[in-house]
Amino acid sequence: MQKQAKIIAALGLMGALFMGTGMTGTEAAAAPAAQTASADTQAAVPYVYTSKEYGYTINCPKKPNVVPAHLIYENKKGEVLVFDNEGYTIKNAWVIIKDAFEEKSMPDLNKINEEEAKKYCSALMASNGYEAIELISRTKKDKAIYAITAKEVEIDSNGDGKPDMTAKADTQMAVTFFRGNKGGRYSIQLIDNPDLRNSAIALFQKGVTTFKEK
Repeated sequence: MQKQAKIIAALGLMGALFMGTGMTGTEAAAAPAAQTASADTQAAVPYVYTSKEYGYTINCPKKPNVVPAHLIYENKKGEVLVFDNEGYTIKNAWVIIKDAFEEKSMPDLNKINEEEAKKYCSALMASNGYEAIELISRTKKDKAIYAITAKEVEIDSNGDGKPDMTAKADTQMAVTFFRGNKGGRYSIQLIDNPDLRNSAIALFQKGVTTFKEK
């Protein structure tokens, strides 16, 4: 029950920021109201980080230390915005990955209907280590996939409808996938060790709404 309550709380924090459809995994979470970056959002994430390397801006809770993503994630393009660390251990960070998925692997999220969204989210959940997933409105114009990874989940790796492997992780992450305002294929992910905190999730969600390609 504690595990389910934590996921419900994590998704429930979307209430002030995102409109969700096609939720899978945690049906008990209430459908939240639509909202984009507001004055409250700007106050919570006041620092505007501009990536000269990848050409985007995103509002952050404070000035981050920036690490190239490929130093942590092999063959990934992007940046890790570190807000808290202990030596080489990252305690709190946002991972921003460019070219995070193949163009044909994700439909136009702004055009699919609710039934199509549910099927797509279900397929993603079956083939990835997600404990909950849904389609949300990241901004007034752009939708995104939002998910919470699981510490342990059965995965259907070959798409035959039957789980054939178990994935385990030391921590959980909040993850988004979307196309930017200029068509870039991005993923923004929250690292919050050792456990996902509601406060960290709330700041992450606010930051995600402010992401813009220049």
